[in-house]
Amino acid sequence: MGNHNGYSLFVSAALPATNNSAGFEALTWTEVAGHQQLPQLGFTHGMIDVGDLKQGIIIGEKGAGQGVDTSVMCRELTTDAGQVILRAQADDDQGIISFKIARGTGTDNAVVTGDLVQYAQGIAHSLRDNQGTTSSYEGFEASFRQNAKTVTSTEPA
Repeated sequence: MGNHNGYSLFVSAALPATNNSAGFEALTWTEVAGHQQLPQLGFTHGMIDVGDLKQGIIIGEKGAGQGVDTSVMCRELTTDAGQVILRAQADDDQGIISFKIARGTGTDNAVVTGDLVQYAQGIAHSLRDNQGTTSSYEGFEASFRQNAKTVTSTEPA
């Protein structure tokens, strides 16, 4: 597929009732304009070391998983409704948030029926404005910790 140009990012200040496409599609979505970095979705797992005395080796076994803690970065667009939601949830005590990510195949990369989408739910936290330098642009970064497996589906009609 190549680069990540053409991807859209949507947010919802709610969690789905169920972690499946029907649950996510029932949410109200708002597109985030000016996103510069998408959240990296997925899980990491702890490792369990299991000794085998006869062979004299330690065998690695897959342990419990936890959602990746990643960042979303945006250039500053103070009136964009999606950025307002993302900022508010990252600054909120609970920080609940859901993301929808899709590469649109419609005009101007618009997401249309049948496009592949990824959904993720978790918490937004650690809101930080970009550091001011001679080579930076005004914007912000918000962290995201995924709390359930990624759901892959297609854009509904």
